[in-house]
Formats: sequence, C-alpha cells, structure tokens
Amino acid sequence: MSGGSLRGTRAVLVAATAVAGGVALVLPTAHFLADRLPGSEPGPELGLPLRLVCALALAAAFALAWIALRRHRDEPLAFAALPGLVVAGIAVRYLVRTLPAQADEFPAVAIGPALGAWLLLGVGALLTVLGFVAGFASKRR
Repeated sequence: MSGGSLRGTRAVLVAATAVAGGVALVLPTAHFLADRLPGSEPGPELGLPLRLVCALALAAAFALAWIALRRHRDEPLAFAALPGLVVAGIAVRYLVRTLPAQADEFPAVAIGPALGAWLLLGVGALLTVLGFVAGFASKRR
C-alpha cells in the first residue's frame, strides 16, 4: 500500500470515528431506574456541558480529517489525538467518578454505565491512537 492510500484510510477512520462519537452523544450513558430517584435529583446521565465539549472535540477531529484529505498530508491528522484525549478523559471521569458517586448517593437504585458511555470511551481511545499513528507516520517522511 502506498503512503497516500494509508493516509486516506487513516483520515476516513478518524472521520468515521468522530461521527460514531456524535452518535454516542445522543445515546444514554447510564442505566438507572428513574422512578426510584427523588424528583429533585437529576439522573446520572452525562451533563449537557460535557456533551457539548465532547461534541466540539469530535467536530474538531472531523475537521482535521477533512483537512488531511484535502491537503494530502498526515500532519493535521496527528492533532486528532488531542480531541481523542478530551473525549476519553471525559468518559473516564464519568465512568470512574460520576457514576459511582451517584450509586453511593442512591444505594437502592441500580445505576451503571450504558452503551453511550462505553462508545465515548472507545471513540476517545481510537481517536488518540489514530492521531499518534498519523503523527509517527508524518515524522518518518
């Protein structure tokens, strides 16, 4: 395979991963029984501000993939690691800190991560890896 074909493949993978992250943002991030939570407490879902930060990071990753495809260069694609780290960091904090805190606060309610949280974590990790791969590929040239 030539370098251009691999570069295009990496860019398409970054763009597809960013779109998958956008889909993950609309999915539920927590399983919980809503009727057991007191009415004044919000559900343990990922908050809107954090969802917006993830959406901006994913839009940046998509834009970087677009620039890499247009310029036929790997350098812009290497920066996809940064949005990936943002999304992965938010997902890890949510899974490690937010959900267990909610479960401790409401012990009678079964609270756990849902598909959206796991997809966000996977998208963040994949974007980070793809960004590093593109960075190393551009450094070799």
